[in-house]
Amino acid sequence: MYLLKEIEKYTNGKIINGNPETKIQKYSVLKENHKPEEFFIPILFREINREDFILDAVKAGTIGFMINKASKNYTKIINQAKKINPKICIVEVDNVNEAIYKLGLESRKRNLEKPIVAVTGSVGKTTLCSLISQVLETEIKVLHDFKNQNNNTRWHVARDLLEFENYDMAVIEQGISEKNVMTKLSKLTKPSICVINSIGSQHLNNLKNKETVLEEKLHITDFIKDQKILFVNTEDIYLQNLKETSFYKLIQYNSKEAYEIEEQNGSLKFKTKIYGKETEFMLNLYGKHHITNIILAIKIGEIYQIRYENIVKAIQEFKPVDGRLKVLKNETREIIVMDDAYNFSIEAIKLGLETAQKQKSKRKIAIIGEMSALGDEAKKLHQELGKYLETLNLDSIYVIGNNTKYYGELKSLKRFETIEELIKTLDTTIQDGDLIYIKASNAQNFNKIVNYMKQRYEVK
Repeated sequence: MYLLKEIEKYTNGKIINGNPETKIQKYSVLKENHKPEEFFIPILFREINREDFILDAVKAGTIGFMINKASKNYTKIINQAKKINPKICIVEVDNVNEAIYKLGLESRKRNLEKPIVAVTGSVGKTTLCSLISQVLETEIKVLHDFKNQNNNTRWHVARDLLEFENYDMAVIEQGISEKNVMTKLSKLTKPSICVINSIGSQHLNNLKNKETVLEEKLHITDFIKDQKILFVNTEDIYLQNLKETSFYKLIQYNSKEAYEIEEQNGSLKFKTKIYGKETEFMLNLYGKHHITNIILAIKIGEIYQIRYENIVKAIQEFKPVDGRLKVLKNETREIIVMDDAYNFSIEAIKLGLETAQKQKSKRKIAIIGEMSALGDEAKKLHQELGKYLETLNLDSIYVIGNNTKYYGELKSLKRFETIEELIKTLDTTIQDGDLIYIKASNAQNFNKIVNYMKQRYEVK
């Protein structure tokens, strides 16, 4: 919680309107779904200037907002906001993005005794964060964004930390797309435990190669404190040969700590040890990759002394996050939708398609977009995916995106210009017993296809 005058102080800003003693407890950086109790901080993110949504927030009754003093629409926004609500709280700053980062640093300083688990990786970090959080929160009040509203940039992490006083610890996803960002994230979170779960091909437009990706992700430990533990997934070849340093203790993890593994249509059976006690799991999960995440979640649960029965319960009840290989079904019509539509790398789609191939279905349909942020590697990686698709037993492959031309002229492949055009084809194509796998970069909005499938075919 901050008083308006404290926001002014820590951002080096200036109160333009509102009572300096106003207490502000909730914060938002979203461009929609504004709530009356929230203070709106309109960051510039993914080339979207969220200042355009300030007046929408004011009309929704928001308690106040921040604004760049150099904004082209400064006078218009201020005057209209005060007209709608004369008591609206307004703080002028030099740069909104840097202002929220400064506030986040102050919030971490105020809650420095609380531990943070920081997770990074190129594939699957959101699912991993959710699993770790669900284990810990059986006994601890954990800060974590289960809706995954892109909280892996330093501005979104800062926003979350503004409410840290209401929690006992946090599990934070830390993603990077360019150099020199992870250090700023590490300075913000000052984690007790760091996790690197994978090194993939995303963001090669800025990071050029996987060696640089690894180098940058290792900066997650720059401000590590307290337990000073770095967990690395040694199933990733780039993480197998890391050495412990004087700055942190290195702990390796992988699925080899599980045994008697059986993977059947929609279920995962295996044994592993929790506090040294052999434990058997039978889970409604698709894909053996979940085992690696479960092994890590158990280890972190043990570090924070979560009771055995609570670790077991959390794992048994775990469900994947929307858009991350989440399986939706219409049991009556035996239709399966594998929603993997949030993000897209060649490592992630191979994992998803491999999982889809193992499932029983009358037909298999893959709906695929294109990978983004690959730079000079775009053509090569899309061609590699095209060759991989040739090896699979897919009845139909529907694609959207300019780079899909590099997939080649596969027999079962059909290209579409728009999602609407593709949906029309689905409407006349889907049959009982079909499995539909959906994968794209989030910017392509393939969640529209997922929502269509939910409504039209009642998968859930």
